[in-house]
Amino acid sequence: MIVERKIYRVSELNNLIKDILDERFPLDVWVTGEIRDFKTHNGNWYFILRDEQAQVECVMWQTYNLNLPWRPQNGTAVEVLCKPTLYAKGGKFELLVKNILPAGKGKRAIEFEMLKEKLRAEGLFDPIHKKPLPQFPFVIGVVTSAKGAAVRDIIKVVRRRAPWTTIIVRHSLVQGDDAPADIIQGIKDFNEYGKVDLIIVGRGGGSEEDLWCFNDEGVARAIFASKIPIISAVGHEIDVTIADFVADRRAPTPSAAAEMAVPDKNELKAKLEQILRRVANLVHNKILMAKRRVDQLYHRAELRHPLRQLDEFRRQLEELRMRAENIVKLNLGRAKKRVEHLSEKIRLLSVENTLSRGFSIVWRNGNIIKDSSILVPNDSVVIQFFKGKANAEIKKIKS
Repeated sequence: MIVERKIYRVSELNNLIKDILDERFPLDVWVTGEIRDFKTHNGNWYFILRDEQAQVECVMWQTYNLNLPWRPQNGTAVEVLCKPTLYAKGGKFELLVKNILPAGKGKRAIEFEMLKEKLRAEGLFDPIHKKPLPQFPFVIGVVTSAKGAAVRDIIKVVRRRAPWTTIIVRHSLVQGDDAPADIIQGIKDFNEYGKVDLIIVGRGGGSEEDLWCFNDEGVARAIFASKIPIISAVGHEIDVTIADFVADRRAPTPSAAAEMAVPDKNELKAKLEQILRRVANLVHNKILMAKRRVDQLYHRAELRHPLRQLDEFRRQLEELRMRAENIVKLNLGRAKKRVEHLSEKIRLLSVENTLSRGFSIVWRNGNIIKDSSILVPNDSVVIQFFKGKANAEIKKIKS
């Protein structure tokens, strides 16, 4: 039997292979690899995509690359959305690229820079919007995990530096897909509560993935919208997030945020003593000047023997001395009463003192309940007393 040979022309064969490719890949596919030999011509991009075992030529027409928010470089690991095809005239297999994304961590870096530039352009990082921190905050709100090391560090530092300060912890997720919404709600809760002077938002160290929720656009906008000053304290000093750029102040660690938030009691005491010494020295110098003046007048008077005038000067000196002493005592007394008044006011306003008088705080899902109308029967709540807490279930609601 004689089999008739099928002889193809080059163009026929190339077109046939092209048709086979089109049928095999009717839709665009994603291909990953590393960029090499990146070139541009007339706005079009040409490059080779390769891995350890093979490579393929690629072209991205200007129509597709014009609006790409970044420009790949040689050596960049990427993921390309493309159409595999054969250029029939030249017999060249190639990928027609329609989109390029960084692969792995590179993708996160591009997303970070794009969001940072977007928010910067909107003015969210502008120093003019930064709210000053209160010099003596009496109540500090903390949005973080109630079980993490960060909240323990913050409480420890604040108790050491400014033990009169009340700390309210609003528990929040600080990693994972649900964390951004929880952090945003925590900031809103403190703003609605309105009785905190400062908010610290953050968490301890972790991987880039762990800290990524603080690069969320919604979290950034919630920090910017807060009427209460916010200190961001995310991870360690080398970790920088979008939240750090928007916050009113950025602390490298949670412990540093606590030091930034409150004054040190020992430093305050030293400053007060310094002021008192300056006042005492000022009064002393005034008295010395007056004494020198009297001595000068005395010597003049001694030459003319005006004893009556000398006695008058001595009387004026004694009055001046007594007035100076009274002024010092009066100012010291006023300063002491002011300190005592502020100390008593701080004590009366503290949450612990309120609880010690028989009051209690009711929490549901980490939120303080201020109105019984938001409760429903069978709700589980936590009741905080002066000493200890209790779990309870709502049976009946009265307005």
